Amino acid sequence: MWQMNAPVSKARLYVDDDLTEGHAIHPTKEQQHYLVNVMRLGDGDAVSLFNGRDGEWQAVLAREGRRGCALTPQQMTRQQQASPDLWLVFAPVKKARLDFIAQKASEMGCSRIWPVRTDHCQVSRVNDDRMLANAIEAAEQTERLDIAEIMPFALLDEALQACGDDRTIIFCDEASAGDAAANAITRLAEAGSIDRAAILIGPEGGFSNAERRQIDRFQNSLKLSLGPRILRADTAAIAALTCFQSVCGDWA
Repeated sequence: MWQMNAPVSKARLYVDDDLTEGHAIHPTKEQQHYLVNVMRLGDGDAVSLFNGRDGEWQAVLAREGRRGCALTPQQMTRQQQASPDLWLVFAPVKKARLDFIAQKASEMGCSRIWPVRTDHCQVSRVNDDRMLANAIEAAEQTERLDIAEIMPFALLDEALQACGDDRTIIFCDEASAGDAAANAITRLAEAGSIDRAAILIGPEGGFSNAERRQIDRFQNSLKLSLGPRILRADTAAIAALTCFQSVCGDWA
């Protein structure tokens, strides 16, 4: 039964298992280590669980031996709710900053995080599992009920085609820096309601002229500026997401 006033849990975890009342699950070894050895939880302690499908549940922990534990869902505390239909499409950067982008895009509510290869991209490989781990950790910490979908590293054209005709491509073009007519807040406000969006962030070297022409050909492309300064790729991603969520997203 869904109860709004459930006691506060001492930890929150994402699990793959279906969540139903009374059906015990066993967390991964890493999660068991976190619960038992890091959080030092014991029999009867409450843990919040979510799987992106069944809402959020409060579970009760039961120790199994010295290092193990099981979690039994007792009651639903929040019904399932989807994040905004918001993609982040970006040229990946080096390892630590890529971790940052995956974490912050998840925190900001992105439903899909998609690294793409551009003409000036300096990264040739992306660790999908590492990006997913960062997205999961961010979801656990920020109380979101779903996990951002991590797309495999692909060509820019593939992501653009996947947007279709009904998803607004928010083209953050560094060449527009300082252009008052392209101010992000103003352009987004003028665009009105945007239900489905893909924020497009280029590499450190910027988009090529050919890529700019390709993006401009999409009728659903909205070019905007993120201010008078040229931002680093990871900074630009967070700035663009902040502008969108403030004007068109679930902050508005």
